[in-house]
Amino acid sequence: MDQIGVDIQITMDTKKVAVIVTVYNEAPTLIPFLEALKKQTFSAKEVILVDGGSTDDTLLLAQKFSRNWKTLKVYHQPGNRSVGRNFAIAHTQCQIIAITDAGCLPHSDWLAQIIKPFSSPETKVVSGYYEGRWNNIFQKCLIPFVLVMPNKAEKTEFYPSTRSMALYRSAWLAAGGFNTNLSHNEDYAFAHRLKRLGYDFTFAKSAIVTWLPRKNLKQAAWMFMRFAIGDIQAGILRPQVKRLAIRFLSFMFLFFLSFQLSFIIPIVILLSLIYIIVSIFKNYRYVRDIRALYWLPVIQLTADLSVLFGSVVGLLSAVYT
Repeated sequence: MDQIGVDIQITMDTKKVAVIVTVYNEAPTLIPFLEALKKQTFSAKEVILVDGGSTDDTLLLAQKFSRNWKTLKVYHQPGNRSVGRNFAIAHTQCQIIAITDAGCLPHSDWLAQIIKPFSSPETKVVSGYYEGRWNNIFQKCLIPFVLVMPNKAEKTEFYPSTRSMALYRSAWLAAGGFNTNLSHNEDYAFAHRLKRLGYDFTFAKSAIVTWLPRKNLKQAAWMFMRFAIGDIQAGILRPQVKRLAIRFLSFMFLFFLSFQLSFIIPIVILLSLIYIIVSIFKNYRYVRDIRALYWLPVIQLTADLSVLFGSVVGLLSAVYT
């Protein structure tokens, strides 16, 4: 255990720490994830893993792993991530709850860094950070569309994501737990609930987990759509979604009008070129690869259409349920 781990161990012995994780069909990534948790420089009192009803070997692998790691407690509780997280927290008496997701790989000092701010009595909720690990140019281009890049992370209060966060059990109780009616973007809604209750978020930029991006455009499109559905179901309409809807409707109006008025055609072409250039300009600095000139506009268009479609689906589901 390094010096950071030692220091945290001394100050945190009376504030027992639990790590909670929910999993669902994570067999391909589960063992590397659990190995990363086991090798943390600070040892949690317990690691609680809740399987949400996997149809692959996830539960079997977790149970087998727990035989050689007594800290790990494995439960089977069918349901979404909110159900799993609430179940996990309810099954520990630890004061501090650290949360990460399967599909991530926590750095060796992640737990030590994410609980470090609790040495201050003012800290109640900690937002850790995350970085993307890419294996191909598509994933490298996808990362800035999904994650908050380092140059933007500290410009405003950094809202916690369940990829990397920690909080006092009392904060979870005050928020009424994670909303079990939300299956898509529940951690974003949970963070907003905490903010409405008056909690401030302490940013621990060194508490890093590595996030594994979606492998192809189809998976990315579903991810964007799922996030949009989740926002609407949680009653959250982001300003950028409003602007996107206005831009899209305006463009479609001009596009169809160009069939009747030929002088509109150059305007439509110019707007399309501006769209492509802007999509490249705002994210190319994070990629710096000539192949990004193709992928950045493609991902931008996919993200925009998926968000619009997901928002409509979310609105319709809200109306008819």
